[in-house]
Amino acid sequence: MRPRPGILLLALLATTTFVRADPKKHAASEPRGVVFLVDGVGGFETMVTAARVAFPLAGVQHELREFNWSHGWGHILRDLQDNPHLLRKGYELSEQIRKQKEAEPERPIYVVAKSGGTAIALAALEQLKPATVERVILLSAAVSPNYDLRPAFKATRGEIVSFHSVMDQIVLGIGTKRFGTADRVFGPSAGLRGFTPPPYPNDPEWEAYRRLVQIPWQPTMLLEGNPGLHVGTSLPTFLGAEVAPWLKARPPKRTSFFSNPSSWLEVLRISR
Repeated sequence: MRPRPGILLLALLATTTFVRADPKKHAASEPRGVVFLVDGVGGFETMVTAARVAFPLAGVQHELREFNWSHGWGHILRDLQDNPHLLRKGYELSEQIRKQKEAEPERPIYVVAKSGGTAIALAALEQLKPATVERVILLSAAVSPNYDLRPAFKATRGEIVSFHSVMDQIVLGIGTKRFGTADRVFGPSAGLRGFTPPPYPNDPEWEAYRRLVQIPWQPTMLLEGNPGLHVGTSLPTFLGAEVAPWLKARPPKRTSFFSNPSSWLEVLRISR
């Protein structure tokens, strides 16, 4: 993998709290799973690139697989607004997950999706058998707050974890009001305000929403490199501190990323 200088610079310049762990310690107690990474619109690969740096550094030993669904570099609006393409790619992702589960049923499967890529991930989950995926992490979701998550919950054994931020006004507020969300609703997205559960708590299917974990941006996340803007959930320091713990049973101990200079060398080594 070729180095991404921009991502590396962000990792080194952010004053942050980072997750570090001993890989051998977790390898013995947790099965090595597969994490499907679904980036946002525009083909920029920022989240995927950062995840390849952050997750191994945080002690996540799962295999990381990128699912490339974009029309190409810079095609932001085309990716966001081409709903038939989104559905086709959702089906392709579901087939990859299904084949992986059939080939190695003992290996847990996780999905981490960012922005417009969350629509791809949710479309894929809706086509899978019950409890196929262990856990799903949605970052700055560019789908509408009322998006029905119940079909996705059926395919998910554990939680659907969604990170959102009221600071993400330009992209997931003004942007989705003007150009629409990935599920073609013109208004603020779930990545801005969070998802809205159905208004019928007595409905048996409403129970699935008890497995929805919504994590709003907080000022303390500045220490993890996340300023609350759209790019924040793509930074390696944030992914290591906040997302990596959801990819394993026991969260690793938090230590200062800059307290150990060897961390910098490890970032450079992993990114090659």
